[in-house]
Amino acid sequence: GVADLRHIEALSDADDTRLTLYRDPNADPHDRRFKLFRRSSVLLSDIMPIFTDLGVRVTDERPYSMNRADGELIHIYDFGLRADDASVWGTDAELGQVRERFQDAFAAAWNGRSESDGLNALVLGAGLTARQVTVLRAVARYMRQVGLSFSQTYVEHALVTNVELTRELVALFEARFDPSLEGDRQAAQDAIVERIDAGLKEVASLDEDRIVRAFRGAIL
Repeated sequence: GVADLRHIEALSDADDTRLTLYRDPNADPHDRRFKLFRRSSVLLSDIMPIFTDLGVRVTDERPYSMNRADGELIHIYDFGLRADDASVWGTDAELGQVRERFQDAFAAAWNGRSESDGLNALVLGAGLTARQVTVLRAVARYMRQVGLSFSQTYVEHALVTNVELTRELVALFEARFDPSLEGDRQAAQDAIVERIDAGLKEVASLDEDRIVRAFRGAIL
């Protein structure tokens, strides 16, 4: 209750939104709850696609409203979320990191700072940040412009299906372009490319193999 009141008191204007992802100790390991606090109401049809793109299903929604001490009406939406794979929520020790990534990705899509598409499932599925997903999205759009024949939906499926390789692609991009990287940049890239080559041997689909190789080539 105290945590909720802090969110409620912090709301500054009609467009301000406060978020919190939390775990009910008695809930199924696949489930989490997500609260959204606002001074203005929202349409559920605007929110549901964002959750779907993040790779979770909405099991229920509990709306509340209350008057703040200053008389301002506050709306609280409490969503039940379910992931098919309980491991994407991480361990109890990782709860804070998962919460930060998930909330940031939701807020970025909600506020229009990033697109909401199937790649956002990598936030939970691959443990990526919204910014890292944006890098992959930019590379995917570039490859479409230069003639990659696969649809955006198929590319999303290939990356979400092969999360280990997708993590390595992000690591390769950062090894090449992160200005804060210390150490031997070329050696770091060579090691990542070697891991990608090894991982490609385990990819079941030839098309998915081609997509991962195309990403690797574009980044290099």
